[in-house]
Amino acid sequence: MQFNSFAYLIFFPAVTVIYYTLPHGVRWLWLLAASCLFCMTAAPWFILPLMAVIIVEYGLGLLIERGGRNGSGSQKIFLIIGILFPLSLLVLFKYASFFHDAAVRAAVAFGLRYPAEVITFIIPLGISYYSFQSISYVIEVHRGAIRAERHFGMFALYLLFFPKIIAGPIERPSLIRQFHERHDCDYRLVTDGMRTMAGGFFKKLVIADRVAIVVNEVFGHPDYYHGIYFLLATVLFAVQIYCDFSGYTDIAIGSARVLGFRLMDNFRRPYGAASLLEFWRRWHISLTTWLRDYLYIPLGGNRNGKARWYRNIFITFLLSGLWHGANWTFIAWGAVHGLLLLLGMGTRNIRLKFISLNGLDRAPRLLRLLRIISTGALVCFAWIFFRADSLPAAIAVIRKIIAGTGDVLTSLLVFDMAHLKAVTDIARKNTILGFSRETYRPEMLIAAFSIVSLWIFHLIQKRKDVWEALSRRAACVRWGLYVLIMVAILFFGMFTQDQFIYFRF
Repeated sequence: MQFNSFAYLIFFPAVTVIYYTLPHGVRWLWLLAASCLFCMTAAPWFILPLMAVIIVEYGLGLLIERGGRNGSGSQKIFLIIGILFPLSLLVLFKYASFFHDAAVRAAVAFGLRYPAEVITFIIPLGISYYSFQSISYVIEVHRGAIRAERHFGMFALYLLFFPKIIAGPIERPSLIRQFHERHDCDYRLVTDGMRTMAGGFFKKLVIADRVAIVVNEVFGHPDYYHGIYFLLATVLFAVQIYCDFSGYTDIAIGSARVLGFRLMDNFRRPYGAASLLEFWRRWHISLTTWLRDYLYIPLGGNRNGKARWYRNIFITFLLSGLWHGANWTFIAWGAVHGLLLLLGMGTRNIRLKFISLNGLDRAPRLLRLLRIISTGALVCFAWIFFRADSLPAAIAVIRKIIAGTGDVLTSLLVFDMAHLKAVTDIARKNTILGFSRETYRPEMLIAAFSIVSLWIFHLIQKRKDVWEALSRRAACVRWGLYVLIMVAILFFGMFTQDQFIYFRF
């Protein structure tokens, strides 16, 4: 069941009403049943690996706690099993074919024989997310940061909770405490959650699914489009993936908020970052902090010298790319971010000297604006690898962008309008950027207006909490804006039920 489906518009209100009607002592059971149903709507068997993780990790948590933080060798063995078991399922379902294909290619390259057939699996929804959540649980129990959960149902709900089961956020074990607490129906929490959900639906239906038409058209038909269109499609993909993923997160956080629970923030205006390091502190925060706490720091972090520090950063970003999918394009995407971050760290003193010589340090606002633009350009460059179907396709897109943009700039500089028309003409005549000739102008105008509106909202939100300020206004003003948002979603939303991008991860 997808958030942007009519089924969810029936499912969620029904779950909420029954949840608040039931006594506190059995609400966890109702949420658990609803979460199981939500998970099984895609395919009933998807719940089987999840139940295996729940049962094994629940038992291991109790065994680990028996030995305390510095337990005996058996407790460390239990911890290792608790880490390796969900990882083994993740590798089996998500990466078996990828690693097998890589082994076959390597064998062919060295003239060796290797079995060419492998069993392929359908990836269970949410396995990347609940695997990491279960690992953080056993690690925190081993560290003594939390006590092992005795209530099996509450632990199962920690991994199964339907708002975040499919695409996060990757919650920490502190969420379990909230399931034990009593949550009465609170008007303020309900309206806050519904506003957040509405914002998520706007991002997904009005912006992400609309610009996805252009992105899919250009990347899907490389022979029809010149480089300038790939530049446009790359920028729009940056918009699409942000609005799609943060839109899902908003709906998840809002749904949980209506029920009285607080999920962690996953985005904080990432395209306003002035460096790649700042970008990763704002983008997919639950994954970034998870990798920091359970991979980067255990590897040694920034201790033990610069060489190992750089190694740890690169490994973390490389595995971040691999986490997203079993494809070399995702690994390349992670590697590009790691290399660009290391390059920025290595050239920091040179860049500071350049800034000082040009007097940009005396214009901090202009300097930050330039940094935001340059960071955005680097992020968009990396997104090419994320979106492309293969590494050769990504390289071809980069070449097209360089050549096509150069042609356009040259034509503008020499006022060669005939050449400009030639390099911007679209060979595919029946549609324009995926839209019919009658609708492409209004569709692109709607997309542009919606993106600008979201950007303005983020600018205002940066200075003050828009919703908090709105709550102090008259009811007619508040509800007038709510109705306007709903009308915009209903009239301008793309109700094609396109899958959220991060569902595949």
